Amino acid sequence: MARESQGLQVLLIVFVMLTVVLGVTTYLYNKRADEMTKAAAVAANSERDAQGKAAEKQKECDVLKTLIGFPERSTPEIKKQFDEDMQTYGGEQKADSGTEKAGADKPLFDASTLYYSRLLASMYKVIQDRTDELVRSRAQYASLQADFKIREGEKDEAIKGYTEGYGKLKEQFAKIAEDYNSGLAATATEGAQVVSQVAKIKKKAADDVTKAGVAEQNSRSALLKKEAELKELLKKQAQVERPEMDVPSGEITWVSLANKMVWINRGRADALQRQTKFTVYSAESTNAAKAVKKGTVEVVRIDGDHSSEARILDDKLADPIMAGDKVFTPLWSPGQQNHFALAGIMDLDGDGRNQLSVVHGMINENGGVVDCWLDEHGHKQGQITANTRFIVVGDPPDKGSSEFKKNYDSMLSDALHYEVRKMMLPDFKQQMGYQKSSSVEHFGGAGAMSSGVGRAASPAAAPKTGGAEKAPAKGGDDGDF
Repeated sequence: MARESQGLQVLLIVFVMLTVVLGVTTYLYNKRADEMTKAAAVAANSERDAQGKAAEKQKECDVLKTLIGFPERSTPEIKKQFDEDMQTYGGEQKADSGTEKAGADKPLFDASTLYYSRLLASMYKVIQDRTDELVRSRAQYASLQADFKIREGEKDEAIKGYTEGYGKLKEQFAKIAEDYNSGLAATATEGAQVVSQVAKIKKKAADDVTKAGVAEQNSRSALLKKEAELKELLKKQAQVERPEMDVPSGEITWVSLANKMVWINRGRADALQRQTKFTVYSAESTNAAKAVKKGTVEVVRIDGDHSSEARILDDKLADPIMAGDKVFTPLWSPGQQNHFALAGIMDLDGDGRNQLSVVHGMINENGGVVDCWLDEHGHKQGQITANTRFIVVGDPPDKGSSEFKKNYDSMLSDALHYEVRKMMLPDFKQQMGYQKSSSVEHFGGAGAMSSGVGRAASPAAAPKTGGAEKAPAKGGDDGDF
């Protein structure tokens, strides 16, 4: 019995000890749990603050990406594009021979401008400088043209005087010859006295003929001198007009890729006509003969004095047409009418057919004038003059056609005489943006395409800031620039 009581006491002691240990453990666990709960709450609050700050930074980053034009690119891609842009627009350029040592390179812009905002300002200054240079060149051209007109008037008057003098000498010679013949007829009846008189008349006639020959030689010499002066003036005119087409015909001011339409800064005041086709080059291009073609556009509507709407005939997905790109065409110059000559076979599509009427029609439709050409039979029509600016040279005629070949060589000789700018047919096709047509599209009076694609809002209604037109606000992802 005592042993059982002792065992119960031991059990009771063990139970009490376990109860105390369990209570202490429970207290410590609850205290630790409270501390961990508070620490977790503090950590959650810190995490929310960090996430908020991260979200704000991300918004700032997205805004900055949008402002520089890369809303959906990663930072490494943007850095790569930035380096490429700085190398393209702010890198080194070759020094002009004659102004600096040949082979020496110099930066296009100052190193401090090699980020977007200052680079744009520097590029704008370069454009302004080029514009001032163009204004000065045009003034020089106007002065030379006025001088040329004065010289032309003097030349025409001199030629008229020499022609009249030569005509009078011919009349005198004819009268002398008539007198001589009369005297010769009289010798049969009047004898030796008449013979003597005839001898005198012969001597006088010979003297008069000699004088007439000298006068004619002087007239020819004066005419050759005037022609030399004319050729010199034509050379100066060619230098001022820059027949290599290194000056753009115009510039694209706004683009709607979704509607395949663009707007250019040429219009009614520039004598631009509908259906004029332009070849498009990048904004940095200044020489069409060396630049890479980006696409072709065709004028469908004249919106104002210096604004026209054109549709995109072809472009490149990898290098799309953008605002600021330059447009070129040899068929038209602002406010001027270009004169052309067509020599040879005009085979546009390489099928062996002479498409003279197509080339002739394209020049006329774009406001140009064809002064001289060879028809399908090789007959020469018209004449190359000092006003003829370009001669388009096609394929030479077959060897069997002697008249065709003779007229072909004659046109090339006349073009060389008048310093006419020669343009091969493939270069002419590229400059005018020719495409072999496979279908016909019609345009209404509003310039909209008949396929049902609506015209985008005209940029003419957009607000102006600092003299530059802004495109209308984008209404969704329509691909406009």
